[in-house]
Amino acid sequence: MSGRANANIYLRGKIYWGRVQIASREHRSSLRTTDPREARRRLRQWKTELEREAVTGDSDQLFEEAVIRWITEVLETSVKPQTMRRYTISIRSLEATFKGVRVRDITTRLISNFVSSRSGCVTNATIRRDLTALSRLLSACVAWGWITSNPALSFDRTIIRERRDPITLPCPDSVARVKAACPPGMAAILDLLEQTGMRENEAVSLTGDNVDHERQQIRLLRTKTSRPRTIAWVTPGGNATALLGQTPRTGCLFPNRDGQPYRNAASNYGQIMRRVAARCEAEGIPFTRFRIHDLRHAFAIRWLKTGGDIYRLSRHLGHTSVKTTEIYLSALTADELDRVLHVGTKDGTETP
Repeated sequence: MSGRANANIYLRGKIYWGRVQIASREHRSSLRTTDPREARRRLRQWKTELEREAVTGDSDQLFEEAVIRWITEVLETSVKPQTMRRYTISIRSLEATFKGVRVRDITTRLISNFVSSRSGCVTNATIRRDLTALSRLLSACVAWGWITSNPALSFDRTIIRERRDPITLPCPDSVARVKAACPPGMAAILDLLEQTGMRENEAVSLTGDNVDHERQQIRLLRTKTSRPRTIAWVTPGGNATALLGQTPRTGCLFPNRDGQPYRNAASNYGQIMRRVAARCEAEGIPFTRFRIHDLRHAFAIRWLKTGGDIYRLSRHLGHTSVKTTEIYLSALTADELDRVLHVGTKDGTETP
């Protein structure tokens, strides 16, 4: 070990471990670092925690105690309701492995066991979301002084890469059947998603104040990234003039039957989709299920197929990087791809 030697710190492989004797009892634990200076710091902090526990009799906090404090002190005050719902779902999944475990005893090995238990049962994307929730929880525990480091940050997520399914465009006939089965407000929301490419939660929260009729623009305030943006409603991907040209200047644009904004639009949509699918199956009518988000994909692909600029599309969709938008390039023909990337012919001329 470089620097000052410390008999209470030793290596197992490339990882430093520590040993501490408190009240005639020896404790050994991984310091979860390969850096000798950091190992010494963690050993001192760990020793302080053990001495405090020996004096006060306090035991380390359990996973479920951390969850309660995280929800009440962090989630309820600093995240959007949609994000909180996602974290809550993840917490329920995490409890099967971590309930009853002391926070300080959560290790990368235990996290790996959790991942193994979920593999094959859910998608890699779901597992990664669960790990994100766990990491945020453990980061809060570090901030509270319950632990010295976040073991979730040491877990290599590359072993559970998120696999993207190929983009499948919704069948126009199936879309029309679903719209016909929707109440007016929901049908209008689906039309808006199809013509503007905005996200479902962005559409349901729209009010008359968000619409600039003179400029034919929409101001989106409740976005996925919490960064407001303004989009045009006439673009290479669609035209929402028929929907927005005569909308009211105030109040919710597309309310439910009670005149209120949809609170669970995705759930309402799912119920309608299942009813339409069941009816079509019973009547022998061809029908292809589609996700509400597929309307956004269809908009983006139309934009690019008509030669629209991919950077403008990326800003319109609210992507933080054009790399995200590039997934739609796979849906283009070679000629369409050349136009988008400004390769080959341009303005009717040929490259030498």
